[in-house]
Amino acid sequence: MFDLWTDGIFPSLAGHAERVARDDGVRLHSHAAAVNSSMAFGFNLFLPFRFQNPAPLAALLSRATNLDLQIERIAFEYGPTEILAETRTDPPGSDEAWTSSDVGIEVRDSLGRRGIVLIEVKLTEDGFSRCNGRTSSGNRRPEVCGSARAFLAEPTACYLTRPVRARRDRRYWEIFASAHGSVTSAFPGVDQSGPCPFAFDLQQPMRNHALALGLVQQRRFDFARLGLVHHDDNPDVVPHWEQYRAAVADAETLFRVPASRMVEAGRALKAVWSAEWADYVCARYLLTPGTER
Repeated sequence: MFDLWTDGIFPSLAGHAERVARDDGVRLHSHAAAVNSSMAFGFNLFLPFRFQNPAPLAALLSRATNLDLQIERIAFEYGPTEILAETRTDPPGSDEAWTSSDVGIEVRDSLGRRGIVLIEVKLTEDGFSRCNGRTSSGNRRPEVCGSARAFLAEPTACYLTRPVRARRDRRYWEIFASAHGSVTSAFPGVDQSGPCPFAFDLQQPMRNHALALGLVQQRRFDFARLGLVHHDDNPDVVPHWEQYRAAVADAETLFRVPASRMVEAGRALKAVWSAEWADYVCARYLLTPGTER
């Protein structure tokens, strides 16, 4: 048994992890100390680049996004609540939940433009979180959940636009319509003969995508990218991610990186513990660099 969640963090960075969690306002998961915790997985993968020259990570992200990037800041659980308006107040109450990406990386490109790269980290999950409005007792339009055609014809009929006890409308559909002219145009690959595309595993990527677009629309950044970092041997989460990419109009802004490539990038750090960190991550998470899917 672990006494502290940081017992699951690379020992040389455990103290840093605790400070970062406090400074970034991270709400720790109840199982953050478990070996299958994606939160700890994300800390172990990204924390080294917060305290060392992040150039190796910038090079990796540049290849993944086809942009020439320099990293300015790395933050954990990145999700300004005013962008999507999911909470009653800003800042949110202690009992509220909202969309935040596991990692937010503030960057600049070769033209000097400021950008945000949002990252979702998945370890053993068999998919993404699903819509909880679909089965809510407050949902008065369940037929919209069962029909993509009905949803796309009237996105504001979605229960999540304004759930019970909400004080304001959530902005997902407003953001996608602003970016692409309509929600239908934002998701040209959706099978309109099926259920709402966001009732199941595409819901979490959609919310993070809306967050990325919303940050640009609010002029916080000039451009945004959304990525998935996943365990190389996870057979389930990648198909869901690719399904989401196939549905959207701007698939070129979405990317994925197997975790082993993060380890390879980390080996290039100049810290005295770089090699030990890479060995720790590979052993703890059963990663074998060079075998990514």
